[in-house]
Amino acid sequence: MKKYKYKKVLVAASVASLLLGGQACTDLDAEVFDRAEASKFPANEEELLSTVGSTYGQLRGFLDPVLVLNEATTDELVVPTRGPDWYDNGSWQQMAEHEWSPVSPGQINGSWEWAYRVIAGANINLAALEASELEVEGKETVVAELRMLRAFAYFWLMDMFGNVPLLTEDTPAGNPPQNTRQEVYAFVEQEITEALPNLKDEIGVIAYSRFTKGAANALLAKLYLNAEVYTGTPQWEKALEAANAVINSEAGYELNPEYLENFAVNNGSNTDTYKENIFAIPYDKVLAGGMNMHMRTLHYAQGAAYGLSSNPWNGFATRAEFYSKFSDEDQRKAMWLEGPQLNAAGEVITFVDAVDGELKDLVFTPQINSLEKAFGNEGVRNVKYEVQRNNTRNDQDNDLVVFRFADVLLMKAEALVRLGRAGEAVEIVNLVRERAGVDPIATVTLESLLEERGRELAWEGWRRNDLIRFGKYTGSTWQFKTNTQPFRQLFPIPSQQISSNPNLKQNPGY
Repeated sequence: MKKYKYKKVLVAASVASLLLGGQACTDLDAEVFDRAEASKFPANEEELLSTVGSTYGQLRGFLDPVLVLNEATTDELVVPTRGPDWYDNGSWQQMAEHEWSPVSPGQINGSWEWAYRVIAGANINLAALEASELEVEGKETVVAELRMLRAFAYFWLMDMFGNVPLLTEDTPAGNPPQNTRQEVYAFVEQEITEALPNLKDEIGVIAYSRFTKGAANALLAKLYLNAEVYTGTPQWEKALEAANAVINSEAGYELNPEYLENFAVNNGSNTDTYKENIFAIPYDKVLAGGMNMHMRTLHYAQGAAYGLSSNPWNGFATRAEFYSKFSDEDQRKAMWLEGPQLNAAGEVITFVDAVDGELKDLVFTPQINSLEKAFGNEGVRNVKYEVQRNNTRNDQDNDLVVFRFADVLLMKAEALVRLGRAGEAVEIVNLVRERAGVDPIATVTLESLLEERGRELAWEGWRRNDLIRFGKYTGSTWQFKTNTQPFRQLFPIPSQQISSNPNLKQNPGY
């Protein structure tokens, strides 16, 4: 056969490159025949991963809408309307007030569609790998990772919507039936436990953005910790066992001495973050955008102070009551911007407020006086994800952290408390507090654990999950939230989905 020259995309050493759209260098001298020889590709684990990179890449949609929806409906994050901005047909106010519906805000349907895109990609990849007769070293690992990707998506569907259709690579065409929440729970549990033996157990640049044993056990701990919510039956012993599997892993997870370093620009290239960040979703401001938390939270007038080429959007903030949970000694408090904001010359920034037209100093105040008509400087802002200075794009190079070792430690502590072994939890919680620079505690209660989780995991996407488990999501109120209807522990099945699939039944209350 005649040989041709062609461009061959090389597989990068880091799996992160696969999640950044697949761009890499090219080899113009590689040889290929004029007829595809599928039996020769993939030939190794790296090439095998390149065939499923797009499914991993779908995870970038987790930040918005899933994380945003799970935070903006809690006490941690609020998006008040500021003059003409951030009204968006009342969607942000609906989230704050717990007055959403099956049609609004759009993040509800967006979360549903994000999860099923991940599931569809995993199913397509799994069907192809199962049909392939290739015996490639590492194939079992990639199959296990795909099952974990699917389990991760189903975890969030179960958590947010309850009863959802289970689709696998073997599901026939047509409108699928709606499975119960308990059935989805059992499916997620089975996917994780069956995938675990074939996953890698390591940390480092390659493992950092892949589902490893550590990430699988972290997800399993989340599943068991919330088992009573999902199925009516608590599984605290299993939650403890899963957390211990991470803690005792041969991979060697540990706390990063520098808390905010876990969220820094280019956090995916830091050795210490590999030890704490068990699983992260890679972003790249050029090749794989979407990490723009700084644009959502900073004030319009702060763009120049950070050397940004465009002005931020002045939206996301936190409430005074949540901010007050941080003591001045708590090093985690550095994630928040409060008080006078300075320009590059060290002077207080000024701005014209769109609400009253007055020239003001940019001084962030904890108190937000109105959800519908907030002044531009109201609300403490969050820069947990370090702002990338002198950036010419709206997106940044911080990777989104999904599972951290600190979270696993606090999950273990909670399981111990719920099992009546609070004395064993004290030392574990104090490890997290010591890193934060705050005094150790002598006793641990469920209430103090929820407070600690709030401080440690603020804006990481787990607050709604935590509040529901602790009975605080619908059972309590906070500023701007007055609706305490219990059925709002679940989001409604989106109207668009019910219109498309008549087998779907709406959640009670909607």
